[in-house]
Amino acid sequence: MKSQNKKPTEIYCVEDLFKYYLFGCGNLLYVCNTISPKIVDLFAEIMDTELFVIYFDYREYDPEFAKTHVKNGLVPFKLNKKYVIYKQTYEYSSKNKKKYITTMLPEYIDKYCNYTREIKEQGLMCTKITYASYGSKTEIVNEQFDLKISRQSIYLHEKELAPQYIYNKEQEILKQIKKLDIKPSGYYSYDEEFIKISNKIYVRLALIDACTKMIINDELIPKNQFNKEYIEKFLKESTEGIELNTIITDGHRSYPEIIERLGVKHQLCTFHIMQNLMTQLNPYLHKKERSIESLKKSNEKKEAKIEELKSKMPLKRGRPKKSDKKAINNIEKRKKLKREIDENKEKIRQYKAQIKEHIEYKDTIKKIFRAKTLKTAMKYFHQLYDKLEELPAIIQDFIKKLSKKIDKALEYTKDKKIPKTTIW
Repeated sequence: MKSQNKKPTEIYCVEDLFKYYLFGCGNLLYVCNTISPKIVDLFAEIMDTELFVIYFDYREYDPEFAKTHVKNGLVPFKLNKKYVIYKQTYEYSSKNKKKYITTMLPEYIDKYCNYTREIKEQGLMCTKITYASYGSKTEIVNEQFDLKISRQSIYLHEKELAPQYIYNKEQEILKQIKKLDIKPSGYYSYDEEFIKISNKIYVRLALIDACTKMIINDELIPKNQFNKEYIEKFLKESTEGIELNTIITDGHRSYPEIIERLGVKHQLCTFHIMQNLMTQLNPYLHKKERSIESLKKSNEKKEAKIEELKSKMPLKRGRPKKSDKKAINNIEKRKKLKREIDENKEKIRQYKAQIKEHIEYKDTIKKIFRAKTLKTAMKYFHQLYDKLEELPAIIQDFIKKLSKKIDKALEYTKDKKIPKTTIW
């Protein structure tokens, strides 16, 4: 096996490190600026006495640099705002003028920054693993590295590094797409979301390939630019020059007209259709459930009251005498409470029946969108539509609206490549 003639940088640096270690008064550690600042943490742990770290420019080894540059004092630098180290400065002449340079650590620390790149990247690394607030990220970084970095610093570092990180990831993905020869399928999901940035509302428009999950186009615009014309422009420009068969959207009323002009199939997202139903149905069901719970609690109190009345006036054989007003009054109160309990039980039975009825209708509607064939889907649809007047108000209103767009809701039954939903 052919040996690789690579310069053993780390060993070389360590030799230099000890070559300059502990000379003069006090504990002086001269470190070449090609060595990672991690060495400061290491020596801080193993040394019992205070250590003075001085970083010098690696070009000191160059005779030409040493001839023209003279050491000219030290500049203190608070590394990671934790350790004070010193940077060697040099004086040199240029065009008969004295000039000065300070040792930098370009491989490890960015200009005008106290934190190493490793520390700067930590907030972004946390984001890659899980969603967390900047406060939580700050706690994690401080605990892991024994620092006192501020939340603002974590935020600013992530803001600075995120664009390049995203760009690098995009380039990796594009290389993979090219390598795997992934091409647009012709079936696309379109959606938008409203985002608040610096107290201003923006709209994010996105077109995703429904089969490959590849982003076809993604755009952020101010809310005041968002309208039907812009949606059409976005879709036209996004699909220009690529195959276009079907667009899947939610139920916004402007989409059918736009997609019809594009001359392609339109599939309505069944998740959004069901969501529209549940937006109306859930409050109704929850109200009935709360009423049932309220009636049950009321009955428990009434039953407890009956028991209390019984304990005050034990029953005797036969009817009480007409003169025994207390006993008669006690019995009448218990009878009244019993009637109220029975009335409440009847209401509970009715409410439960209404809940059951609505859930059964909801399940039938679900079957429409779970059907694999158009024939089966339409069979379930007509089970409801043919008795429209008999349906509860919420279900009736939903079926009426669905009847106007049922063909666009069931395009997926005609082409297996069409997904039912825009959910990515």
